[in-house]
Amino acid sequence: MVQALAQENKLNRFIEELSQEERKWLADAVEDPDTLYQRERIPLMDRLVELNLLLDEIHLREPKFWIDQPPHEKDLEPDIGRRAAWHTPIHREAVKRALRM
Repeated sequence: MVQALAQENKLNRFIEELSQEERKWLADAVEDPDTLYQRERIPLMDRLVELNLLLDEIHLREPKFWIDQPPHEKDLEPDIGRRAAWHTPIHREAVKRALRM
């Protein structure tokens, strides 16, 4: 499944087109997608959104929106940040593997 996703999104080609600095940013984003919310990294985030790998808008987690106990400010899963998230753990894993090649 991970390999099929990588092939469908042409991840190897995408990563080959990135500069060394952008590859580092992408590696950082694999661990915490919120790291893409920096001015110079926004174009990379936009490209990941276009490839349907990343969500750049997460619904608010403000306590007033919840009936019972509100969720944590940041999800404890590595693929979900406060402001951005990988579509699924498989999307994150596909990018992570493509970076290793």
